[in-house]
Amino acid sequence: MTRRLLLLACSICLMAGVAAAIPCDGDGDGTLTAPELATAILDSLDARFMGGTAGAPSSADLQDAAFVYTHWDGQPLTITDSSGRTTTLTRPLQRIALFNSDTLEMLRSIGVEPDRIVGVSKYVLEDPVFYPEYQGTANLGSTWSPDYEQAAGIRPDAVILYATLSESSCADIEKTLSAIDPNIHFFRFDSYRPAVYADEARKLGLLLGKEEEAERFLAFYENATGTVTDVVDAIPAENRVSVYWESWNDYKSAGKGSGYDEKIQLAGGRNIFAENPVEYPVVDPEAVISRNPDVIIKLVGAGETAFGGYGDDDRSSFEPVLRSIGDRPVWNQIKAVRNGRVHIIHSDVIGGPEYFIGVAYLAKWFYPDLFGDLDPRAVHQQYLKEFQRLDYDLDEHGTFVYPA
Repeated sequence: MTRRLLLLACSICLMAGVAAAIPCDGDGDGTLTAPELATAILDSLDARFMGGTAGAPSSADLQDAAFVYTHWDGQPLTITDSSGRTTTLTRPLQRIALFNSDTLEMLRSIGVEPDRIVGVSKYVLEDPVFYPEYQGTANLGSTWSPDYEQAAGIRPDAVILYATLSESSCADIEKTLSAIDPNIHFFRFDSYRPAVYADEARKLGLLLGKEEEAERFLAFYENATGTVTDVVDAIPAENRVSVYWESWNDYKSAGKGSGYDEKIQLAGGRNIFAENPVEYPVVDPEAVISRNPDVIIKLVGAGETAFGGYGDDDRSSFEPVLRSIGDRPVWNQIKAVRNGRVHIIHSDVIGGPEYFIGVAYLAKWFYPDLFGDLDPRAVHQQYLKEFQRLDYDLDEHGTFVYPA
């Protein structure tokens, strides 16, 4: 630990309070009752306006007590995150730092106020189009290169990290920051994995007092996913289209257990490399040719394909990528190339919390006859307007899929 971090740790320890308890819990039994909250409110009013001398709670204590009573039924909240760790809280979280930009997007979906976010990853600050309200927020660096001094200096009461991505790096962050400030609560959520997506949204809603907003968002989400699921569940396994998925690195595909393999399945596809035990294997071009997929999906958005998305309005930028796939030696013999079923998709609509938009596109590409009425772009626009609260017109901006 550097000398400056050591001094910061010492100052935080000196300012640390006593053991946590529910504010305004008059008898200290661990439950805030309606009479106890009413007494605290009356004591506060008496002290502020009537010259009362009774020990009145501070405004912060009163606000926290009202939150606990309203959202947690006057009880401490015990919550288990996606890493399996259980945490008990007696006060709401007001100063949240996120190394996980996917969870930041989910927090916006459930209506968490921007002023409760005191630190974000550098990737959020590098994306002013999608995250305009967080520009100027403290830069925490990244999961792989954290700025510990900045993170500790903003005095967060909670730090949110990934649950399954870069676990060792997240563990290092937690170990270092907890040594500086043992009062920080750490939570692990991914916010992009379909299997736990709804559960994480509900837990974050409960944690942050946004239960109703989380249910409203999940109603939209489940309607979007259900539209696809209801159809593809009826397609027999032997009739499902075969799919070759390629990442932004040429010939890097998706194997068993990978997130993109799961998304192919959700859209009703059959991943031609699903049996590969490596999550993201580099495959032999001849193996793709021999397996002769019905559809090819190419992901762009990072590495050498770092274009498109919210900050790129050039609708023609994906055309060279599409053309290059057909120009590969002998690939013109593959069914997908021969039949014009090669599609480009940007990670901004399938790689994170918005993955269900990308799955809708995949389903429409896999089964155009079954999804004639499905409009993934309309789902995308509603997501941006109602849940990301962005004034962003997809008719005028952004490049996400090609051909649509």
